[in-house]
Amino acid sequence: MKLPALTLLLLVVAAGPAAAAPEDLANEVSAEVMSPYCDGVTLHDCPSRAALELRDRIEGWARDGWSKSQIMAELEREFGPGIHATPQDKEGVAAWVLPAAALLVGVAVAAALAMRWTRRRGAEQPEPVDPSDHARVERELAALREETP
Repeated sequence: MKLPALTLLLLVVAAGPAAAAPEDLANEVSAEVMSPYCDGVTLHDCPSRAALELRDRIEGWARDGWSKSQIMAELEREFGPGIHATPQDKEGVAAWVLPAAALLVGVAVAAALAMRWTRRRGAEQPEPVDPSDHARVERELAALREETP
């Protein structure tokens, strides 16, 4: 009795991703590719008529049973590798690592400069006050105190 229920549960769980609606797959793909018709905008956000037609084509491919990887491969074949909104594995990790490395280097340089500047200020001693100047300031302060009620 437990075996059929477990088998049914496994079939439902395994079929979940495969049973995604074509509209959902089309929306997912269109959010992950850049629009060939609107610069700097994903296909999902491009308002042009051509973008709408391409989204309809993608949905048609999904209705025909194409997988996400098949749709992405077709889009890349048709529009080139620049269609991807994010860097792909085959483009190398440099697309992700170089900006992070530049940020780390910038933080390290800023920290080193900050430490250098604070050490320099801490190492500087103020010039000693001439005793005659000190005595003059004290006299003037005492005179001001006497004038104030």
